[in-house]
Amino acid sequence: MSAKKKHPKIERTSGPYPTNRFGIRFTTLSKSQKRLLIENPLLKERCQSDAFALILFEQNSYSVSRLSSTNKLFYDWSTGEIIQKEDLIENYNTIDWICALSGNPIKAKMSDFSLENFVHPDYHDALKAPMVDSRILKSSVEFRKKCKELLLNQQQEFLNLVKKGKKS
Repeated sequence: MSAKKKHPKIERTSGPYPTNRFGIRFTTLSKSQKRLLIENPLLKERCQSDAFALILFEQNSYSVSRLSSTNKLFYDWSTGEIIQKEDLIENYNTIDWICALSGNPIKAKMSDFSLENFVHPDYHDALKAPMVDSRILKSSVEFRKKCKELLLNQQQEFLNLVKKGKKS
């Protein structure tokens, strides 16, 4: 892994035909600085000045270090809160559901079809019985139908967005 070069020595390529459009040797640059130049070809004329290139690399190093994935926050539009990525993924993988035994509101996971998913944690001892309660089975069937309906609606909404984007 290359070391971070905040202030690289800018070496110019010589000759009438430079090896790249910027006229700067990439061997003295870090990966993020190379990527910055390659992804922004419009900087070609400006990068003829060494001072501009150094200022550009300085700004890029600041923005890369500032946007760490560990401290990044996301907006959850369903609750209106700003939360961590793990919490956001958990929120999007759950559905507001009703306990099959008590009728209390619970959060059921879309990918989990075990009996514990349809029962409030206070009533998990009822699952130890030798027979499964018919209310739990009925709730699981309704939950599967609800998940299927939500996924089909999301798929249809996505297809409508793709069609709209294709027309323009």
